[in-house]
Amino acid sequence: MHFNNHLEDKIARCELAIAYVFNSKIFCAEALNAAGDVNALYGSNGTVRRLSKNDRLAVYGDIVAAQSLCRHWYYSGLGKGAWTNIRNEALGNISLAETGFSHNLDNCVTANSGTARISEKMMATAVEAILGAVHMDGGDDALAGVMRHLGMVDPLNESVTSKYPTLERFSVQIRCDLLTLTCIGPFRKRPKVLFFGNNNFPLRV
Repeated sequence: MHFNNHLEDKIARCELAIAYVFNSKIFCAEALNAAGDVNALYGSNGTVRRLSKNDRLAVYGDIVAAQSLCRHWYYSGLGKGAWTNIRNEALGNISLAETGFSHNLDNCVTANSGTARISEKMMATAVEAILGAVHMDGGDDALAGVMRHLGMVDPLNESVTSKYPTLERFSVQIRCDLLTLTCIGPFRKRPKVLFFGNNNFPLRV
């Protein structure tokens, strides 16, 4: 039987990276286990359990992460087309791998002996599994907090920001509109019409 002597350290590093402390460490241990070794074991509080590979937990994580993100999308008021882009950007394999590597989660993953480096596919699977583990351990609120910490809600926030201009953008547009009015005002004697300098903020002149 094989005990990973570094597993407790890996769990601690993972918890620090995702800003979440597991109540049941076994969930995190399984999420980090990318090895196919059937003898991989984890012992805690006098109990020894065989670790499953993290791919099954990753399937669960993919579903609950999409559900959590979709809930935010629904309340944002964005259209259906935006949801597809947001999901692909936040939960696509490339994005998941980038999220994992940027938070040094590759240093937490347990791979088969002889594995030189954690691949993008392994990293994406591990991130999904970690999200699944967090939800199993702490529920919806815990998952939402970890996703925010990892920046996985950023694509949604950026879409909302682009839909509703910031005060700075609005102020710049007003200055541009006023400058335009100053230039064309003396030459206009027709009744007031809509001036479409910005589709979001039409200005009458």
